[in-house]
Amino acid sequence: MTPGPLSFLRDTAAAHFAKAVDVGNDHVIFDVTPPMVSGAPPPTYRLRVDVVGEYAMVRELQPTSLPAYCPERHINIDGGFCLYWGEVEPLSISGTQEAETWWMKVLTFLKRQQVACALRRWPAKAEARAHGPDAALQQLIAEDAAAKLGPQFSTLLKDFRLTSVRSKTGSEPRLRLTLDGQRLVSVRERSRQLMTKRSRCKCDCADELRLPIRACGDHETALTDMTFALERLEKAEKEFFRVYANSGRVCCGTMEDCPLAA
Repeated sequence: MTPGPLSFLRDTAAAHFAKAVDVGNDHVIFDVTPPMVSGAPPPTYRLRVDVVGEYAMVRELQPTSLPAYCPERHINIDGGFCLYWGEVEPLSISGTQEAETWWMKVLTFLKRQQVACALRRWPAKAEARAHGPDAALQQLIAEDAAAKLGPQFSTLLKDFRLTSVRSKTGSEPRLRLTLDGQRLVSVRERSRQLMTKRSRCKCDCADELRLPIRACGDHETALTDMTFALERLEKAEKEFFRVYANSGRVCCGTMEDCPLAA
């Protein structure tokens, strides 16, 4: 019989601080004891791993060490761990290498849970995906646009220093891309027309090239895409939490500034 994902996960468990304690036909229960970041005695998480096809889903068997759900801690409504964005980086477990990659994601997730529990905020927030598929898609669009504008621009995005603000001037609403609250560019919302195209580009090489936005490669499109993506990202995340709250879920109280707490 060809080995399946559960076999590969069991074979690589010991090297990743995990031990199988119960084996079923379509699931395995593991005890996972990742080293503490502080060096203190580590907790043991009892996790249930289920497979669908070649994909593995994991959650705490009983919500004892972790909340039953918490979007701010990337624990889904059903208790499943949000380890990666499946639509963009699917991780099928078809061999030992994929199983080891999966275990590393689980260990990283659990170590970040330890930090989140102590600090009451999610570590490495810049590396996390926005909440919900719609918001995550807009985040990806913004990241792609920032990459075209240069590494420094990408850092500004990761540091949450770039925002998009709607304003109403004249007959057509506008979106303003701002850096630390200061306007970089404005875009007409309905026509997606970037204004002041003759002004100097905002990219990393702007001072060196001294080119207007309209003549600086594809940066007019990149700035427009980012402006719309950031505005839509914020709207999508608000809708995500609205739906979450309307489903009857309440804040678990473990994280500061959780939108559900409001």
